[in-house]
Amino acid sequence: MAVGKKAALSSAGAAPVIREVTEAEFIERFASLIDRFDASIAADARPEFAGAEPGDPHEHTTRVHFLDELVELLGWSLGLGGDMAEEARLKGETTTFMDYLGVEATSNVPALLIEAKAWDKSFLQPRKKEAFEAPALLGEGINHWRTGGEAKNSPVAGQWHAYIDQVGGYVKGLKDRHGLTLPRAMITSGQWIVVFVDPMQAFVEGTVVDTKIKIFHKQNFKAQASELFWLISKKALAAETPFSVRPTQILNYLTKDSVVACFHAVHVSYEASGSPVFGRKPRVLVYPALVLRGADNMLLTVLEESEESLLAYTKDEITDELSLGPHVDDLAAGAAALLARTGEQLDLALRPAPTVDFPGFLREPMHKQAVTRPLARSNPREPDNWIIVTGQATHFVKTGPDMDCSFHKWSVCNIVRLAAGSSAISMPVLSAPRVLFIDETPHHCAHLDVIDRRESRCQIHMIDARLCCRGCTFASDCWPGNTRPPLPCGT
Repeated sequence: MAVGKKAALSSAGAAPVIREVTEAEFIERFASLIDRFDASIAADARPEFAGAEPGDPHEHTTRVHFLDELVELLGWSLGLGGDMAEEARLKGETTTFMDYLGVEATSNVPALLIEAKAWDKSFLQPRKKEAFEAPALLGEGINHWRTGGEAKNSPVAGQWHAYIDQVGGYVKGLKDRHGLTLPRAMITSGQWIVVFVDPMQAFVEGTVVDTKIKIFHKQNFKAQASELFWLISKKALAAETPFSVRPTQILNYLTKDSVVACFHAVHVSYEASGSPVFGRKPRVLVYPALVLRGADNMLLTVLEESEESLLAYTKDEITDELSLGPHVDDLAAGAAALLARTGEQLDLALRPAPTVDFPGFLREPMHKQAVTRPLARSNPREPDNWIIVTGQATHFVKTGPDMDCSFHKWSVCNIVRLAAGSSAISMPVLSAPRVLFIDETPHHCAHLDVIDRRESRCQIHMIDARLCCRGCTFASDCWPGNTRPPLPCGT
């Protein structure tokens, strides 16, 4: 651990490398790593240079030649764009650096902390020379630390009070400063490994349970490789999920008991349609979707091939009024069917939660600062494709705005010198800022104040940057009741 004065929790910033490691592969390759490392430190091993004295590896050597490879054998990726950061910063009174911090790809939430020690650092010993069980002794040491006990009075000898303080400080700091609950923590010298199965319970809240402290010694690493894999591998803690799964695939990722919440969502495909001779126009196809939240913060999107529904008005044959009613109703029927089918697969009565309960997708790189959490997630392999969480609603648009407003017309806004743009938008616009609903239609907004203020709030700007907020189901999320100044809608 190093200490400095700079700030902020940081880890690898780019998207992690996708890789899958099986238990069998880990067991085989871990055994090879152990054999190769043993050979490198044997008495007859080749010295680092001519005349060099043999000795135990120090912390850096242990990390570079043993732990770095172990981390990657477990499915984590080091380096730029990886999901296992080295020397991740955690701001406190001073800035501390966590040796390794693995994160879950979708949410960027920490999943595994590894504190590395030098090869020759002694395993846990009691201060009093007496028989002991290591997990129970370590639990006593943690309880002593949690009550503010000093190192000199700790039941654990040597540097172990400091080790407890390091790991406990990281776990508590992640919770206190960032609201993050760490699922797993580990201390290792390479000769021994200590895994805290529930770091929050051990170091922050609840009672230390010695059965949730797992200890591995080098002579047993090969025999216990399977248990180690399911404790600290990426597959166990932060398995990457596909962009979407079918209802029949859900049980490969979640169980009935691990589903914490579900949310209605839509899958949106934005396309350019028509001949370039006459001018291409946007064509927006919408499909029902569902997002399940697991106990480990996994967000799993459920999709099933269904009839596409074009986001477009239907004109009433008698009144000539424009309405999104038929489109919204189609989506609602498809959403109900998908919800029922998903519930059947899980043997669970699913009740969608409101968007206020949704934690938000990972904020995507290069996005401007926003005051709202992201409810939309891009398809990383297909441009202009998104999953948009809608909560208890089944669409992000309403059949119509919830109030009458004259500012759907550019000409009215222009009279009060608050018109967005130099002229009315009479045709849908493909280039940014995109516009689907044109001037004077019920879902169009032409008011400059609203357009300016919504830039850091709008969830669907990539589809229609001029959508009337009162015609969108996210209005209460983007514009809470205490928003000041109030919107000019309806005036």
